[in-house]
Amino acid sequence: MHRHLKLIGLGVGLTAWAIVAGMRTHPATDLSSLQARASDTDVAIGTAQSPERLYTDSCASCHQAQGQGRFPVFPPLAGSPWVNGDSDRLIALTLHGVSGPIDVNGVEYSGLMPGFAHLSDRELAAVLTYSRSAWGNRAPPVSESEVAAVRSATSRRRVPWSAAELGGRAP
Repeated sequence: MHRHLKLIGLGVGLTAWAIVAGMRTHPATDLSSLQARASDTDVAIGTAQSPERLYTDSCASCHQAQGQGRFPVFPPLAGSPWVNGDSDRLIALTLHGVSGPIDVNGVEYSGLMPGFAHLSDRELAAVLTYSRSAWGNRAPPVSESEVAAVRSATSRRRVPWSAAELGGRAP
């Protein structure tokens, strides 16, 4: 059963990678349609959601409830230098997504994370601060003004980042 799930995860990751790779060969392709969409309920609740609830609703299906991730597609957030490191890099990859190989603690993952630009600056700051302080992580909080600055600086971005573009190791 466990092996079967790994194969399904690998298949999903490879399919997502192939789609993004194909779209990268056509730079005019707008991948914003792949960004996660907020439901009507989420919009109505808005910032009334707790940071933990935002994480559960937006991130846990891939990165799991305790931030442990799912090998080989979804990397862990617990103990991750991507989460605990430069906040601007984390904000950028969360806003616009990341695709392709990404190294987390010496293990390579290869999936597609959609962008979450639909979250407000306050919501994004809250969920990132939560992730940077949960599961043993001890990174400084992320502020709304940091999110607003990165959102503005990367507003023309239409495709997910690669790890190499964000200054991370990639093969």
